[in-house]
Amino acid sequence: MLFPKDKKGAELSMNVIVIVIILVIVLVVMVSFFYGGFGPLTDRIRQVGPDTKDVAVADCKSKCQLAQGAEGDNAKEKSSYCRKLVNVDSDADGTADQKHRCWSNEIGEQCPGVTSICERKYPDAFDTIE
Repeated sequence: MLFPKDKKGAELSMNVIVIVIILVIVLVVMVSFFYGGFGPLTDRIRQVGPDTKDVAVADCKSKCQLAQGAEGDNAKEKSSYCRKLVNVDSDADGTADQKHRCWSNEIGEQCPGVTSICERKYPDAFDTIE
């Protein structure tokens, strides 16, 4: 009985084929990454684009409502309303050059009961992007 008629296990299962295909794709992606094939993509990701004022105001309003519902000053100063910095293009060149907080003059979203707490924790309403 040199060649058995029952060939169980002699064929590759579909799972093995799928796993091999996935591994080959991952290997190609890793080789591309290490050889700089993602250079243009990483450059594009690194670019800092400004947020539109309407989106920033709407985002700050929702963060304000969440912060107002927080219990205690400590929780309010840790809220995303206090911590969030919005990218702003102050010189209209298409690239963000400042980061403003929700209550800054640029965004102007005041949050009763929270803004004063945030201003104590973060006295600078904006930072310059270098």
